[in-house]
Amino acid sequence: MFKLVQLKYFITIVETGSITHAAKNLFISQPALSKQLSLLEKDLNCELFQRKTTGLELTEAGKFFYENAAELIQAAENLSSHMATYSQKSTIRIGALPSIGSYFLPNVINKIGTAYKVELTIKETTQELINLLESNFIDFAFAQDTIKNPRNVYVKNLFWEPYDAIVPVSDRTPLTITLKEFLKKNLILHKNPCDIRMYFESYCRDRNLSFTVSIDLESNETIIPFVTSGVGSSILPRMASRHVNNSSTNVLILEEEKLKRSVDFLYKPLQKKLAKELIAFAEESIQENM
Repeated sequence: MFKLVQLKYFITIVETGSITHAAKNLFISQPALSKQLSLLEKDLNCELFQRKTTGLELTEAGKFFYENAAELIQAAENLSSHMATYSQKSTIRIGALPSIGSYFLPNVINKIGTAYKVELTIKETTQELINLLESNFIDFAFAQDTIKNPRNVYVKNLFWEPYDAIVPVSDRTPLTITLKEFLKKNLILHKNPCDIRMYFESYCRDRNLSFTVSIDLESNETIIPFVTSGVGSSILPRMASRHVNNSSTNVLILEEEKLKRSVDFLYKPLQKKLAKELIAFAEESIQENM
């Protein structure tokens, strides 16, 4: 079976009119080019040229082969160019907390489009994401409440977000609720380790507020059905609570201005250029959706 390089050699011979000129254009020796032409004719089991004293002349088989060979070379070059767009894609390894990964990142990744391949890792705590960053298992992280800059990691605050209370509709409560009133309810909280749970416990502890947890659950997706069923009440970051749209659950504003989280973007110094792109995508998403 002939090779693409042999097609290129053949086409160059046709277009230059001689093996000598073709060899110069191809930067190979004349004997080497003659050998490749002979091998090509042997593979095809026919002569492509008539050797005359005036030079080379295409046979009927040669004319047919030339017309189709040119199309094959063009198709191969088009295919190679198209495939290069895939090979040039960089892989972005992003880590995120569950709520951010579910409710915020889809819009950001949609803005990234097809420019990059995205690998997403979900972890329950910011510290786990920092560990992955420092170990080079991920390139960027969307986390919360990053109190101080970790080693060799830059932190960019994207926005502040309040927590809301979600309660069964049977409670017939107003649109807002104090934290003290909320803590009297049967509470369903995120299972530790979880940044939302740890922050809430710390916030209440600092204010000498006590509460009893009825059920520990692992995700927003499991908490919401339990609240809907009337089992208890919970807290969710607003990006999650705004997606609670069933008639059996009320979303209440907690009357605690300081009960909120910082949503942060973390990246390594070597990724600063790409980080600027992702921050821009994130800020666009914030303006459009938050």
